[in-house]
Amino acid sequence: MPLFLKSKADAVFLALHALALFLALAAAGLPLRAEEPRLVALHGLESAEVRSQGFTLPRPMKVHVYARGAALRRLGHNRGESPLFAYGWILNATTREVVWQMDVINTRRDRDFLVADQYLDLPAGSYEAYYANHAYGQGLFLAQWTRNIDRRDLTAKLSERPKGFLAAFGADEASLLRQWRSQVGNYGLELYLPGGDPAEVGTFEAPLRWARVVVSLAATRDQGEWQQAFHVQRPVTLHLYALGEGSKRRLNDFGWILDARTRKRVWEMTPDQAQYAGGATRNRRQVETIQLPAGDYVATFVTDDSNSPADWTSAPPCDPGLYGLTLSLPKPGDVGALTLRSLPEPGPLLAELVRVGNNQARSVPFSLASDRAVRVYAIGEAGDSDMADTAWIEDAAGKRVWEMVKAQTHPAGGATKNRLADELVTLPKGRYMLHVKTDDSHAYGDWNSSPPRDPEHYGATVYGVN
Repeated sequence: MPLFLKSKADAVFLALHALALFLALAAAGLPLRAEEPRLVALHGLESAEVRSQGFTLPRPMKVHVYARGAALRRLGHNRGESPLFAYGWILNATTREVVWQMDVINTRRDRDFLVADQYLDLPAGSYEAYYANHAYGQGLFLAQWTRNIDRRDLTAKLSERPKGFLAAFGADEASLLRQWRSQVGNYGLELYLPGGDPAEVGTFEAPLRWARVVVSLAATRDQGEWQQAFHVQRPVTLHLYALGEGSKRRLNDFGWILDARTRKRVWEMTPDQAQYAGGATRNRRQVETIQLPAGDYVATFVTDDSNSPADWTSAPPCDPGLYGLTLSLPKPGDVGALTLRSLPEPGPLLAELVRVGNNQARSVPFSLASDRAVRVYAIGEAGDSDMADTAWIEDAAGKRVWEMVKAQTHPAGGATKNRLADELVTLPKGRYMLHVKTDDSHAYGDWNSSPPRDPEHYGATVYGVN
């Protein structure tokens, strides 16, 4: 039995029990059972929310898993999510699917902890063991709650004195953090090999990267944006693995691929296509294979202001090491057809109305010396059916030749009502006027909910396309 997960009292008891067993067996002249060799040890959750380790079994083998975690009592827990806030699991490194996970059924309660102690028969292959502790939970009478453990500001929080009404019950944030610190040393997972030679089992750093990965946008922080441009010389088959956050109605952390020439999104992570990714219900995963024609593209992944590998505010997905967007080429013959490029320049600036505040109606002229395509980049606020803060382009006769239409926009980050238009428009030679108009709330410098990712460009900008 692994001692690192035991309390001091447990360890002393087990040591005395082992000594008594040793003396009894020795007196009887019976052979002693050798200690099971350890393959994986995941602990040290004081400084990391997630620990992981990969291992490869050369043939079908039996593995002994011992893990100690914690959970809310089931009484009053009705949100549909697992009550565990400290637990472990095992992934198949090739399929990225869970083959074992701690839950309230396969564990037994040991005072404040849940203990998993099982033998698993695993086929030959590569696996990844994970352990996560994103929060700490407590209960008082019929009430239950969990508190996020943000290790980025842990020192400052622990230095605070208990205060407020909840402090009398040890339920304020500072008291809960101190309780968590006294318990976290007991959390962890270990894997043992009860039979066979441990030298046969190789280890690797999780996650295992599959072959021919060409673009990896690892989303590592809140409020981030990651991009990579690439050129496709001839049609290729592209495998996409996207892991983000959202619901069946809206995604908060997600990715897309843009055709750099037309500004059209050729692929996007969407609420109706993304599936549950394990952990909290808001973790979403979209896996698919697409055919991509020759051309120039930009892959993008964005995150909002909470719940990322920097600090999981709820249970992380079951594949936390691949949070973001990963593109690979399943066909070996396609490798030479895709090359990475620098991000394309936006083109010459023709007109700009940005950092637009509330109750403004602004306009600026621009001219085209010849027929040409222009890129319109606009951010505004959407109303129930149309744009509340909008933009449009008029020709010399006052006719609208382009307009920001809600149905043709994309999420701009922050609040749901923040919308982005990024379109290519072909205009004939002539004079034009760019217009922006806002209503009385939620604009640059005075947001009444979360601002968009790119607040400095709130309004509209027109670029020439070379």
